[in-house]
Amino acid sequence: MPESTSQADIAYQYEMWIGRTADDATTWQQILGIETLPFPDQAPEDIDVTHFQSPGRTRETRPGLLAVVDTALEKQMWPAHAGDLLLIELEGLTRAGEKEDVLIEFNTGGATPAVRRTYRGYISTYVPSGTVGEKAMVAVGMKIFDRQSSNAREVV
Repeated sequence: MPESTSQADIAYQYEMWIGRTADDATTWQQILGIETLPFPDQAPEDIDVTHFQSPGRTRETRPGLLAVVDTALEKQMWPAHAGDLLLIELEGLTRAGEKEDVLIEFNTGGATPAVRRTYRGYISTYVPSGTVGEKAMVAVGMKIFDRQSSNAREVV
């Protein structure tokens, strides 16, 4: 059996960006302090299309609509950083019932080739937590809708 060396890489330089659009221009802010970066799993729902002539007496399904993804990530809390201030503002809008749809980009930056995915969604929660003597953390909740067909943010 032929052997090959591992192509595994470490998850270093992964990035998350939030883009706000106004007057057809998008302003991007990198979110720093991230320790986990779960790309959204937006699999389509299964629609049962079974009928009396389904082959082999088996059920049949077809892909339906994509579900809204309710996801979260953990990051270090940097309360004076522009990224955390943006997350706090967006979560406050959601809490007040005035959510703002933003672009949320996930990027495997350091990996070759990089995987960049941009979605439309909103920030639903920003919940700080911490223990004595440990770094302060925050859980950021997001609702993810459609994946954007092209990456709007220029790589810098």
